[in-house]
Formats: sequence, C-alpha cells, structure tokens
Amino acid sequence: MSINITINGKQCEAKPNQSVLDACRENGVVIPTLCHDPRLNPFGSCMICRVEIEGERGVPLSCGAQVRDGMVIRTESDAIKKSRKTCLELLLSQHYGDCTAPCVLECPAHTDVQGYIRHIANGHYDEALKLIKETNPLPVVCGRICTRPCETKCRRNILEGKVGIAYLKRFVADIDLKKGVGRRPGSYLPAKKSPTGKKAAIIGAGPAGLSAAWFLTQEGHSVTIYEKQESPGGMLRYGIPSYRMPRETLDQEIEIIKSLGVQIVYNKEFGKDITVNSLKADGAGAILLAVGSQKGYPLGVDGESKCANVLIGIEFLGSVTRGKHPDFNGKKIAVVGGGNTAMDCVRTSMRLGAQNVKLIYRRTIKEMPADELEIEEAQLEGVEFDILTNPLSVSQSGSTVTMKLTKMELGEPDASGRRSPRPVAGSEYNLDVDYVISAIGQTQDLSFISGDCSVSTNRDCIVADTHTMMTNIDGVFAAGDGVTGPKTAIMAIAGGKRAALAMSHYMNGKTIAAEEILYNHLKAKDYKDIDSSKIEAEEIEKIHMPMLTEEQRSHNFKEVELGFSEEQAKKEAQRCLQCGCADADECKLRNYAAAYNANQDAFAGEQITHPIDDSHRFIVRDRNKCILCARCVRICIESGSGVFGFVGRGFDTTVEPPFSLPLGEEKTCNSCGLCVSTCPTGALTPRKDVKLPTTAYTDRAHAENGLGEGSGASEAITSIEEAIRQAKRSKINS
Repeated sequence: MSINITINGKQCEAKPNQSVLDACRENGVVIPTLCHDPRLNPFGSCMICRVEIEGERGVPLSCGAQVRDGMVIRTESDAIKKSRKTCLELLLSQHYGDCTAPCVLECPAHTDVQGYIRHIANGHYDEALKLIKETNPLPVVCGRICTRPCETKCRRNILEGKVGIAYLKRFVADIDLKKGVGRRPGSYLPAKKSPTGKKAAIIGAGPAGLSAAWFLTQEGHSVTIYEKQESPGGMLRYGIPSYRMPRETLDQEIEIIKSLGVQIVYNKEFGKDITVNSLKADGAGAILLAVGSQKGYPLGVDGESKCANVLIGIEFLGSVTRGKHPDFNGKKIAVVGGGNTAMDCVRTSMRLGAQNVKLIYRRTIKEMPADELEIEEAQLEGVEFDILTNPLSVSQSGSTVTMKLTKMELGEPDASGRRSPRPVAGSEYNLDVDYVISAIGQTQDLSFISGDCSVSTNRDCIVADTHTMMTNIDGVFAAGDGVTGPKTAIMAIAGGKRAALAMSHYMNGKTIAAEEILYNHLKAKDYKDIDSSKIEAEEIEKIHMPMLTEEQRSHNFKEVELGFSEEQAKKEAQRCLQCGCADADECKLRNYAAAYNANQDAFAGEQITHPIDDSHRFIVRDRNKCILCARCVRICIESGSGVFGFVGRGFDTTVEPPFSLPLGEEKTCNSCGLCVSTCPTGALTPRKDVKLPTTAYTDRAHAENGLGEGSGASEAITSIEEAIRQAKRSKINS
C-alpha cells in the first residue's frame, strides 16, 4: 500500500506513516541532515533537514514530519536555504578545530604535510614519499630550495618554533633518490594508466614543465618536453647556485621523471626551431607553455649601457653554471637588490674568491623579500650589507666601476605594503668596485609570441584561464612563471599539475572542471591569535639542519646543508601537532558548510574548548568537534552498552562517559566502533595506528547520513546491524 505525494513538483509514492525525510530519500531527493541515522528514532537536534510543506507554516523538520496522502513538499527554496545556513553557522560557532592543517592550506601544491610527517615519525618513509609525490614530483628540489610558505603557518610557532617541514621532505626524498633509477628495487614510480594514444608537447623543462609531464604521463599520455637550453631544470639549474641545489642531485631527480616515460629534447627554441603548427602537425593534442622568468632587469640608472662590468644577476648565475663567468678572484663586487636572487649572487661571488662583496639595498633588512635563512647565511659568509642605500648612476674607467650612491630613509608604505624609501638630501657618495650585479627583479622573455602563437598577454605575462589554464588559443595552455611572473618553484609545480589535469581532460574530450572549493574551518586565521595554553603539547627542542662550517664552504660550491639523520628526522617529525582533522574528507558538517556557504564567524562569541581524549585503545575523542547530535549516545544505548550520555546544560553541554571519565578508563565500552561509524564529524575517530575489531568502523557507513543512497548504503547499514549484534553478544558473554 502506498500514498501519493508531490516532491518539488514531481508526483511520487510513499509509505504510510513514513517520515518526509525517508520518503524523499526513497524517491531520490536528498535532504541534508547531521543527526539522522536510519535505525534510530528521529532526534531533530541538528535542525537542518528543513523543508516546506504546503499548508503548513514555516520550515518544519523533515525527520519529524510524517507524510500524508496528497502532501506537497518542497525541499529547496530561499527560505529553506537561509534556515539551514543559520543552523549550520550556529553549530560552527562552537566548533573548534582545523579541517585542513594550515601548512597544507598554505602550500601552493596542497601537499598533505601532516600526512607525510606522520609517516616519517612512524618510520614509514616509502609511504611518506608516495604521499608527497601525489602533488609534487620534485621533493628533492623543494626540500632544498623551497621558500617554505607552509612553515610560516606552522602552529609550532606558538611554542618553540616551526617544524622543519622542507627538511623532512628532503629526508625521505633523498632516501628514495639513493635507491637509484632503473634498479630493482629502484626509486618510486607511480602507476600509469593504459596508453591513450594522445600526445602532449611542453615548452620548457623547468619545474612547471617537469611537473606537468609527470602528471600527464601518469594519465597515459605520451609527453615530450622541448627545452632551449642544453640541460633540463630551467631556473633550478641556471638560477639556483649548486651549493643550494647540487647539479648531480637535480639530474637524478629529473631522471626519475624521465624514467616514467617523459622525453626531453634539448637545444630547441620555441618560435624558431618548433612552432604551434609544427607541434600540432606532429600529433600534439595539447601544448603547454611552461616558460620561466629568465630575463633580469637592469639597474635603470644613468651610464649603465656604457659599462661592460655591470652584470644582470640571473645571467651571472647562469654563466657560473656553464663555467663561463668573469674572474672574481680578489675583486670587489657590489650586488644591488634584496631578494633571493641577490642573496644567491652575493654568496656565489664569495665562493668565486671575491675580496669584498657588498649588498646594496634601499630598505632595511626587515623589509628584504629574501628568505630569512638566506640573509643569515650571507652575513655568516662575510657579505657586507649596505642598507638604506640606492644607486643613482654608474660609470666605468678601465676595469673599475664607480657607483654614485645615496642614502635612503623610509616613508609611508607603498603598494607592496613596505615603507617606501626616499633619498636623503646631500647624502650622495661614490663607491669603486670591479663588478656591479643588478639583482632587482626578473621578467619573462616572450619574444616567441607571434604568428601561430599569438597568445594574449598582460604586463609581460601570458594570460591563461585560472581554472582551465588554457590561453586564448584552443589547445594551448600555460603555467608557471610565464603566467604568474617570477614566483617560486612550488608555485610553478602546482601550476604544472593543474595544467596537466586540464590538458588531459581536453585531450580526452572531457569538460575541464574548476577545482572544487572545500570549506575549511580554522581554529584561528593566524597562529598568533591562538592562546598557547590551548596547544596540547610540550615544548620540544627543534632539530637544526647540520651545515658546513664557514671555513668548509669557503671558495667552493659544496652543498651547505648536509641533511637530517634518521634519528634527527624522526625527532623533528614528532614535533608536528597534526593540526588537520582525521575525518575531514568524510565530515558532513564540512560538506554542508561548503554547500550553504556558511561562515564560522557569523555568531562569534566565547568558545569553550576541551582537551582531546586519546586514552582509549582504538578511539580518539575530540569534544571540540562534537555537535551534540546524540548519534553516538543513541547507537551505544541500542547496542546495549550505554557508554555515552549528556552532561551539563546549554552551551556547557557535552557528551561524556559515566562520571566524565576518560573513555579508556570507563569499563562498559567493548570497542565495537559503532560510535565512530555514526559520528558525522571528527568528534570520534579511530586511532591512526590501530584498527577497530569489528567491521563497523571500516565500512564508515556514511551513505545513510544523507549524501546519497544506493547499494553501498544498504550494505553499510547491514554491517552496522551485524556489529550491534556482535556488540550485544560480546556484552552478554562478558
């Protein structure tokens, strides 16, 4: 027997006495809910399963309303959405936790930092490496030269200092590198899909191009990189000194990428030796422009064009790589700039035997864009810093370059947010040196743009769609510094991956979808806003990177950083606070917050926080993420244990074991895992190093929670019911 109802204008059938929620689900209409479990009576605590019923006021809860013949139901409207959003924001106002760790959010490639660090702490180095390479095929490189944006957001900064994330990445990457390409067992290579017969062409073998090739090849496509230089790496080779990025080490990592099936053709200049049309004629279904920022800016002062001994920083570093640099032995060098390229130039000059090296910078050290570590290392190696100084003109007589300089003072902040420097009247003076190096910035050489490659540009950058990475020319994509301007290796790597996935979809005839935007709850927008007393961790001494002494690095290009030992790596990894939620990928609160664009600060106010209870053998309990849905309470009672109950009233209410004991100390829990499987958030999660003894947890039966129905849902429910029977038998037997 059935009755007739109308759902969103469609005639449907329902069972008598069935709830509106269940009737809608059986007819393929999903209504969001956080507190519903199909085996339990409706509770209505989450308040988000609201609908509109014709003839009734307001937006009643669908879990508590029964269907009747002729009922007309609407599950989506502006009023319903507003009500659901408000309810979600009320829940979020007392939710304290991070969906995704801040370090992961800050990484341009969104590498699972806390995941691979956890593997390192447990000694699982192969698993750590595999996790890294899901998003970054150049961990050997990034472990050495990354600007470490992840570390700037590390919550350990609240205590004794950030975790050495890049150093840990280098540790596992170096282990993998030593296994060797082509040997069995060799360096890790991911699985490749079956060949598609499609060909992709990439212009440039820098980090963006290499990254794109790595991911395209995994998709089963044939990939060829065309590089105008004689060796691969782009700025990694020709812009980063070998004492930071040893060339043999770089070559080894690139060989791993090539061994996946990537072909690199050298000494091929795009626009001359090869073109868009020639590549398409050769069968390329998609082309990626992955050109870097290898064109340095001149000083832009009077007399510069007449001075042979005024060099461009990025060209100077490239000449050192090629072994064709000027003789700096015993010479006086002045480098103008305050970024990482300037630091590379001054430190390289010292290694080439310069008698004296000065860094000329128009602001103070505090305003320098260079990495703090690079600044410290330059000072350690004997570089003199002439801050608040700026060149006005240059002239050359014989081999001597005379710079006219002026002292500067800082005024109001400019467009960069830094205080704007201005000349101090009457402070001009001259400085005589043998060479001046301009390291004030870089741009892109886009001289190849013409004819069949007339891509759109803006401010010397290629214009590419943010989501698809495609240019205005169909089938021609772009990524890396050529699109963003001079940025970082990890940003280029991330761009290369995005481009690869878009190119793969394009060649396979699929729609290029925009990257999914996930909701991310944060304990605070900045670690400085977190009360250190809320960090449940003891201070642990930070492990510092072993380095060559000042004497050991003098006049040579030996790698300065020596790498962690296994003991050091494990100790440093154990400092990680594991900020991200273990259940973030399955959390229904997160999914609905994203769907309804909920704001965690909409009802900001005093927030009650609780320590994490990890006393149980199998379960971790985080009351900060509990939404008081009572599912764990009710399902535990149903199983015959009754471990959980409500304690307190109002905002002070919590779910607790008897007498508020730690979960591991009360005596009635039989570890059935039902509470974990039914929890819609990360309030109850399994310990990472163990597995619950029944199937309830491993099924993670979230299909019944409201995000979809199907055979998986019924199987999951069946397994939970069996787990309940097991739990009851276990209790009786005990």
